Amino acid sequence: MGNNFFVKSLIALFLLAFVPALTNCSGTLATFGDDRSREQTLTDTEIILNINKRLLSGKNRPLFFSIKVDVFAGRVMLTGTVENEIKKQNAGSLVRGLIGVQKLYNDIQVTQSPRNTSNDIWIDAKIRAQLLATKNIKSLNYRWRVVNDTVYILGYARFPSEKAEIVRIIRQTSRVRGIVDRVKTN
Repeated sequence: MGNNFFVKSLIALFLLAFVPALTNCSGTLATFGDDRSREQTLTDTEIILNINKRLLSGKNRPLFFSIKVDVFAGRVMLTGTVENEIKKQNAGSLVRGLIGVQKLYNDIQVTQSPRNTSNDIWIDAKIRAQLLATKNIKSLNYRWRVVNDTVYILGYARFPSEKAEIVRIIRQTSRVRGIVDRVKTN
């Protein structure tokens, strides 16, 4: 029994540490180099790890594979798809009460249809390339997800013109059906 617990603990540790970093093209784990303080970056990383820990526990485990977590300056954005409103609300309740969380955006879609993953990946890559290539946009200040052709974006714009340019780029990206803007401006 002790050996089985040890193996399960190692698997959970691996999932907490590496899977989010591998599966998140927009940066699940907090990154250094954006406009947050070192302390805020560490707090955001701790929030992500605590949410993932809760998602991996017991009956919540299936949600871990359906939901993506992004955090910027204490603001948490949940995206992905679930089959019903109860699962969406359960995911949101896992975030409430965590230290450091200032705002929760529960943007999880409730749908019976499978995700259009290949199209979402294409949109994500196109947006990433455009934001990286655009002068005067600090893309490290943003986290975005594409779910069923809708782009959810979280972050901090240094200037109103930067935010306007990002929204313009996303809206003009082909195949994007909608944008949910969670970007704060200075």
